[in-house]
Amino acid sequence: MFIGHYGIGFALKKVEPRLSLGLLIFGAIMLDILFGVFLLAGVEHAKIVPGATVVSPFEFYDYPLSHSAVGALVWATAGFLAYWLWPTGDRTKRKWPAFVFAAAIFSHFILDVISHTPDMTLFGNNSPGLGLSLWNSLAGTMIVELGLFSIGIALYMSATHSISSSGKYGLSLLVLMLVVFFIANIFGPPPPDMISVGITMTIGQLALVALAFKVDRNRMVNQPGKNT
Repeated sequence: MFIGHYGIGFALKKVEPRLSLGLLIFGAIMLDILFGVFLLAGVEHAKIVPGATVVSPFEFYDYPLSHSAVGALVWATAGFLAYWLWPTGDRTKRKWPAFVFAAAIFSHFILDVISHTPDMTLFGNNSPGLGLSLWNSLAGTMIVELGLFSIGIALYMSATHSISSSGKYGLSLLVLMLVVFFIANIFGPPPPDMISVGITMTIGQLALVALAFKVDRNRMVNQPGKNT
């Protein structure tokens, strides 16, 4: 799944307005960023197999550190502790935001179970794999991903309003870029090699996270009972 993960990041701003959109999106796609890092480091592996599924040309056969159920739980716990125990600020007020951040991280595993073939292992390559194979349906993938993304955008816009042109047009730019990348990933040619995939998953997605931080700094959380 791709923009469905981003949709979760957008939606969770409605749940916890104190968290930056950039941080929420980072959490929602963190497992993919980690996979990109591990891929480039030679720790995890996948290969390009055109036609592996209707939607995705990848065969994921070795990525338990980033994408197993136990791995996702460990990273979500680490995210919770990192936010909650951050040395500055009032720690007593950070438990709920920390939980929401952790939920964003673990949501990645749940959405990937829906979209992937049964390659989402419980704890390692030799453990049982989960996957509902949504990627074997082009129409289903488009409906689910664009549906999640649209709901997320709607919730984010209902929770915030722009206070500058960067908040207004920056959000439009971010949404447009994500939709274009989504369409290109589905209908464009397969990537040339896994190195380029690793670079895209790390540098490319971190650039989108940086843009999300910038957008959110130029938007204000709506106050109940006040017109915005």
